[in-house]
Amino acid sequence: MIKKICLGVFLILSGHFAQAQKGKMDTTALMILDKMSGMFGDLSSVGFTSEISRDVAYAEGFFIKEFSSSKVKFVGPDKFSVRVSGEEKEDLYNYNGSQVIYYSFANNIYTVADAPNNLIETIDWLYQDFGVELTTADLFYPTFSKDFVEEMDYIEFLGVTHIKGDRVFHIGAANEHATIQLWIADDGYYLPRKTLITYLDGAQSYQHETDFSDWEVNNVYPEAMFEFLPPPGAKQITWIKKD
Repeated sequence: MIKKICLGVFLILSGHFAQAQKGKMDTTALMILDKMSGMFGDLSSVGFTSEISRDVAYAEGFFIKEFSSSKVKFVGPDKFSVRVSGEEKEDLYNYNGSQVIYYSFANNIYTVADAPNNLIETIDWLYQDFGVELTTADLFYPTFSKDFVEEMDYIEFLGVTHIKGDRVFHIGAANEHATIQLWIADDGYYLPRKTLITYLDGAQSYQHETDFSDWEVNNVYPEAMFEFLPPPGAKQITWIKKD
């Protein structure tokens, strides 16, 4: 998330180029971002798969690459189901409008917590209180384009390219903490196809990349998808806030 994890995006820019572009807000790029935000604001539901790779500190001055994937269903205004598969873990997060349930398939444990009464506040609450990051969730906020402009020092339309044969718009952005790229589909829906970032606020830069696929728009999902029935033998634990 931009306000929390800077989106998870990467752009290779020399220091000279980034400095030269400081303060630039490309109107074409802003129009595309507004289209994407407007589309998400109009949707009743959205589903997708995200493939994530990120650099994780392993030792001083040494990062390793970790990979994970998520199958995500968001239903406005107050439901989601996110199943995360990663290295030696598989977790489920369900939100039914009043509670969030976390379940670990590997350990057969679960926990339940009362949550805010809408999806966006619940995503923020999960990050702030428990350090849980649900994919690149800020992309799906109706206010994304406005928030993005406020966070970035410059934003530029970099042209049209292709990802797996599909035509996409390429947008770059930067501030003092990160350099960013987004690839957004040129298909009338303006759905994101890829985000990529380099964080610049540490001793060494490090990356976070997300690829999106398997989009589902305005599907009707069964209510049971957002409820949770503990499997046999599952143990309930207490969810402890990160502070």
